[in-house]
Amino acid sequence: MSQFGMAMPGGQLRRTAAMNVYTGLLFVAVVALGVAAGYVWAQGGKVAPAGDPLSFQKAGSIQLKE
Repeated sequence: MSQFGMAMPGGQLRRTAAMNVYTGLLFVAVVALGVAAGYVWAQGGKVAPAGDPLSFQKAGSIQLKE
């Protein structure tokens, strides 16, 4: 029957979700991005004027903590 484009009921395999290499790589990438964001936040807090990583330095008068 398949030569006529007909399909048998229940003939299709049901695949369940499973971990594969790409899922593992995606998980590693998300963890690496989280670590990188934390590192940038910590370093931004060191150079920010008030210690808050979201505050900006004033143009022309950039000061770094000792």
